[in-house]
Amino acid sequence: MLWLGHFLWPFLRITGLFLTAPLYGSSMIPSTIKALLAAAFAAALAMWLPNLPPFPGNPFSAIYTGITQIAFGALMGMTMHIVIAAIACAGEIAGLAMGLSFAELQFREAGGPTPVLYDIMLWAGLLGFMAAGGPVWIFAALAHSFAHGVGVAPLSSWGDLAGLGGTLFSAALGLALPVVAVSLCVNLTVGLTTIFAPSINLLSIGFPLLILAGLWVMAASIPAIGPAAEHLTTTGMDALGVLLAHG
Repeated sequence: MLWLGHFLWPFLRITGLFLTAPLYGSSMIPSTIKALLAAAFAAALAMWLPNLPPFPGNPFSAIYTGITQIAFGALMGMTMHIVIAAIACAGEIAGLAMGLSFAELQFREAGGPTPVLYDIMLWAGLLGFMAAGGPVWIFAALAHSFAHGVGVAPLSSWGDLAGLGGTLFSAALGLALPVVAVSLCVNLTVGLTTIFAPSINLLSIGFPLLILAGLWVMAASIPAIGPAAEHLTTTGMDALGVLLAHG
């Protein structure tokens, strides 16, 4: 029971992490590979982590503790998923502002068709998250969460994560703000032009101009994705630090 507990508790928490975490929870990774990785990571942690309790003989206690471990690991992964979601949401806001939201793709990571700019920014956010060391940090936080056994943070700390929803929308709007501002200026300019020259076709002139200006500004703002991803990753790691049982 002691050896089983040393392996099973990390395995359950890693399984929950693989359900929601960026990169680890990608649907492009086969489930068999995920299971093997979770077992390998759990075996490594079992030989390194001290003071893990044995597997309880009471089945009700074992089921409750197991569900708690899976839920806690999934919550840790969801916390870091906000980093990717914020950058991807910026692409969707930019697409809506420039009138390019009608262009959609069937992306494997999504349940249905998603805007093209959403997919592009999703990949940019994932690459920025990996460049900032996010996958390594989140696994280090998971290993550090066992410093005081299999205990989890109190529910009040879990509730603090609701504030990250505001971070998601504020960061997304901040990244998409140049495109939104330029789109507003183009719409105002084309609207005033059609008042003084009613013969100008609004769709044939304004629509292509709006898309081209939006794409140009979005391409010019690509260097800002790296620092934004690094800042969001740091914010997510601070939120993970609140979730740790010891702090």
